[in-house]
Amino acid sequence: MYYRRESRFILLYLCFLLVFLLLEGKLAYLQLAKGEELALKAVEQRMISYEIGNFFRGDIEDLKGRSLLDSQTAYRIVVFPSLLSDPLECCQELMSMLSEDDALKLAADFEANLKKGNPFVPDITLTESEAQKILSQQIPGIYSFSYEQRRGSDLAKHIVGYTSGSIFQQKPEEGKSGIEKLYNKELSPAEPTLELAVVVDRRGKPLPGRKLLLRGDKGIAARGNDVVLTLDLDVQQVVEEVLDEKAVKGAAVVIDIPTGEVRAITSRPSYSYSKDGLSGEEINRSTELYHPGSIFKIVVAAAALAEGLVTPDETFRCEGKYRFASGESISCWKKDGHGEISFREAFANSCNQVFVEVALRLGRERLENYAEQLGLTKCVIGYEGPTTPGGKVRIGQYDGQLGNAALGQDGVQISPVNLAVLAATVARGGEYLQPSLVKKICDPRGETVREITRPAPARVLPESVGRELQKMMELVVKEGTGKKADIPFLGSAGKTGSAETGKKDEKGQPANNAWFVGYAPLDKPQLAVAVLVEEGGSGGESAAVLFREIIAGLQQTKIQPLSREE
Repeated sequence: MYYRRESRFILLYLCFLLVFLLLEGKLAYLQLAKGEELALKAVEQRMISYEIGNFFRGDIEDLKGRSLLDSQTAYRIVVFPSLLSDPLECCQELMSMLSEDDALKLAADFEANLKKGNPFVPDITLTESEAQKILSQQIPGIYSFSYEQRRGSDLAKHIVGYTSGSIFQQKPEEGKSGIEKLYNKELSPAEPTLELAVVVDRRGKPLPGRKLLLRGDKGIAARGNDVVLTLDLDVQQVVEEVLDEKAVKGAAVVIDIPTGEVRAITSRPSYSYSKDGLSGEEINRSTELYHPGSIFKIVVAAAALAEGLVTPDETFRCEGKYRFASGESISCWKKDGHGEISFREAFANSCNQVFVEVALRLGRERLENYAEQLGLTKCVIGYEGPTTPGGKVRIGQYDGQLGNAALGQDGVQISPVNLAVLAATVARGGEYLQPSLVKKICDPRGETVREITRPAPARVLPESVGRELQKMMELVVKEGTGKKADIPFLGSAGKTGSAETGKKDEKGQPANNAWFVGYAPLDKPQLAVAVLVEEGGSGGESAAVLFREIIAGLQQTKIQPLSREE
C-alpha cells in the first residue's frame, strides 16, 4: 500500500514536471524564436502608416569605390490627418514656415486629402532648415523626413544611365538606360516598398517622444546591391573636360592596356533627365557603329603582314589613284600621289592606293577573318547580357567594294570602344584581351556577391607582326599624318583616319568624321585611346589633338602611371 501511494506521488510529480516543461518550452519558443515577429505584430496593431516606394537603390561606383551618382538628400513631410488636433490651424502653422509657392501647394494638398482621412505626402520639397524647423515644432500628426534622391550622374552619363519612377506613388525607381537598366535587378531593393509609420496609444494618440519610423516588410529598410565598374572617376573627368573644352560632337574611350579594363568612356553631346523628361542626346556614340576610315588600315596591315603577302620595306608607286580593271578608280587623299613609297611609309602617310592594292592581295574572306580575330565584330563588352554589336565587317564581292572596305568605308562599321581595343591589342604586341566595364557586384556591406569574369588573353597576331605594327604606328606620329598626337618625353603611337559621311559642311565641302586611335607611352604602354570627332575633317588635325590633350591631362594630374622608362 505504501509503495503504491509513493508511485502515485511520483507519477503526479512527473506529470506536473512535464506540463511545466511544455509551458516553459512554449514560452522560450515565443520569446526567442518568435519574439521579434510577435513584437512587430504588437507594434503594427498600434501603428498608423503610409506606404512609399523603397528608395534604397544600390549604388554605381568606380573601381576605387567612389559613387558615380549625383545623389542628394531631399526633405519632405508626411501628414497623418487622424492625429491632427486642428487641421486648419496645423496647415496655417506649416504655411508660415514655407515659401509662398510651397505654402499654396500645401494648402491645395490639405484641401484635397483631409476629407479622405488617409495619410499623405504633400508635393513640396523642403530645404534642410525648413525640415528641421518643422521637426522642432513637434506638431502631432506632421513629421518631416529625409531620403536619398537619385539624380543620375554628372560623369559617364551614357554608361550609368537614368531611372524613372515616383516613390510617393508607390513606384520604386527602375532603370531605363545604361547600367541602371542592365543591372536593374541587382540594384533594386529586395523589398519594393517602405512604410512611414507612427506608433499610437490605445486612444489613437501618438506616443510622446516617439519619432517617425521608416520600416520595410520585415521591420528593416532593405537596400539593393552595388555595381562596381572599371571606370576611374579621375580619368573620366579629364576626358570629359577635354571634349567639353573643344565642344566636340563625338566620343572618346580610354582602356587600361595591361588589364583591358575601360577607364573612361564618353559621348558628346550629353543629356539630362528630370521629371519633365529627357533633354539633350541620349545616343551613346562610344558604342555606336561608324565607318572607321583609314583606322581600318591597321587591320589590312596586320592581315597582310601575318599572311606574308607584303613586307614592311616592299616598295610601291602611288600615282594618286588606284584603277581597277573595270575602269573604276579610288583616289588617294594626296591627289598628286606619294610617288615611290615603302609599305611602312604608306601606312605612316595613309596612302590609299597602296592599301587598296594590298587588300586585293588579301581578298575579302581573309580580311573579314582578321577583323573578327582582332575583336572588331564582337559585342561591346562589359555587360553580362547581349548588347550592341561592336562592329560589322561585311565586304561585297566586287574589287571596288573590297578596295573601299580597305579604307574603312564600304561594308565596314566599328564602334569607338572596339577601335580602342584594337589599339590596345597592338600595344600588347598582338595579344587580344576582352575589354571589361563591370568589375563586380557587392552587397550593402561591401562584400562581393559576384565577380564578372572574362576569357583569358589570346594571341591573335604573331609577335613579329605585333612589333612591326608598333613601329608603323610610331612612325605615323613621328613622321606621318599623326604628328599632332606626339607626347613630349613619353612618346606615343597611333593611326589617323577620316571617314566620308556623304554630308556637306556650310562651305559645301565633304563633312568627314575624324578619327585617331593610339597608345602611350612608347615604353611599357599603359593607355589606349580612341577619339571620334563627328564632321571633324582630318583625323590628324582634330582627333589627334584631342588624343594628345587627353594623355597630357592625365600626365599632369598624375592620375595614371604614365612614365617613360629610362
